[in-house]
Amino acid sequence: MVTTDRGRVAEVAARLAAAGVPTPAVDARWLVDHVVEVAGSCDGCGGALLDGLVARRAAREPLQLVLGRTWFRELELRCAPGVFIPRPETEIVAGVAIDEASGLDAPIVAEPCTGTGAIALSVAVEVPGARVVATDLDPAAVDLARDNLGRVLAGEAGPPLAADQVEILAGDLLAPLADDLRGRLDVLVSNPPYLPAADRDRWEPEVADHDPDRALVGGPDGHEVVGRLLALAAEWLRPGGLVVVEIDERRGEDARAAAVRAGLVDVTLVPDLTGAQRAVRARGAR
Repeated sequence: MVTTDRGRVAEVAARLAAAGVPTPAVDARWLVDHVVEVAGSCDGCGGALLDGLVARRAAREPLQLVLGRTWFRELELRCAPGVFIPRPETEIVAGVAIDEASGLDAPIVAEPCTGTGAIALSVAVEVPGARVVATDLDPAAVDLARDNLGRVLAGEAGPPLAADQVEILAGDLLAPLADDLRGRLDVLVSNPPYLPAADRDRWEPEVADHDPDRALVGGPDGHEVVGRLLALAAEWLRPGGLVVVEIDERRGEDARAAAVRAGLVDVTLVPDLTGAQRAVRARGAR
């Protein structure tokens, strides 16, 4: 990101700060540079465009939706209202899956709760021999993930991808997968809904007003979908296959216990860059 108009950035940052935006300076640079990229400058029509985008961000619409895009590892992905926006910490979860798949010959990878397709597409472009099957229960997410897949295939979003490498299916968790994949998955990776319903009143407007509830709340307890995925992992992974599931940082020990109850082995917790327990990682029993 190269800032081209520092004075305009300062004006935008002041406006965003007054509206309570948590990162006004960073967001201001993104907005100004986006307008320069799209309109050529922040004058005339560009100025009107910038004013409208700043108003949306000041109203606490997420920056990714204002820009219509986000960056995840090596990819530039489209974002759309009603579909969960991938967070930087999820790149760590994707990285665990990618590291595992990279050491295998033609690995089979499944990613339930795909949202924008960020994890699935990252695995596919960074592990060229991988076969990746992604699913989502939400039709809007399936449509967006397929759109992002099309952009990657067209060379518009990042590194190249083989045409038949990724499949995106509609349905609940692993239910859409072909039955012949049962017991054959090399990697199962997911960022599922994992927050308790009681957390709703604590969310910032960017989350509460824009991320879909169904992508955030795992149920009354919050851990319901994580528990289901770990149980499914024991059934769908090949012996020694890897599962990595993003979790609520407050529920690390619960996730560890759920993995053990499911019959998984080599259970560990994966920290993020802040040291928070970001994911549970385990293997299918050998």
